[in-house]
Amino acid sequence: MAMPGQFQNKRQLLLFADGETNTKLQQQLKYLRQDAEGLKERDIEVKVNYRDKEPEAFSKRKIKAAFTAILVGKDGGDKITSTEAITLQKLCSTIDAMPMRRSEMKRHP
Repeated sequence: MAMPGQFQNKRQLLLFADGETNTKLQQQLKYLRQDAEGLKERDIEVKVNYRDKEPEAFSKRKIKAAFTAILVGKDGGDKITSTEAITLQKLCSTIDAMPMRRSEMKRHP
């Protein structure tokens, strides 16, 4: 992962869950499936981390909740952190308000 100040090619939506059957994780994945094209257009890469398989990711991010979603911008900074599933509307409006995204939309209307 890039450190703040370093730019990445993709925005990342990091999902942390205590297991595959986590209700909030399933809701988040359902939201994401509703607009795969919109995610691609906004350069969003989704990474799911499970507590039993990636414990180091949980400790590095100090994740304590059964579910956490973190949107990381191309600048490496956290843009949204939530213990609830993030709606597509909130995800897209947050990204679309970012200066880097506005610049992308001007270049590729």
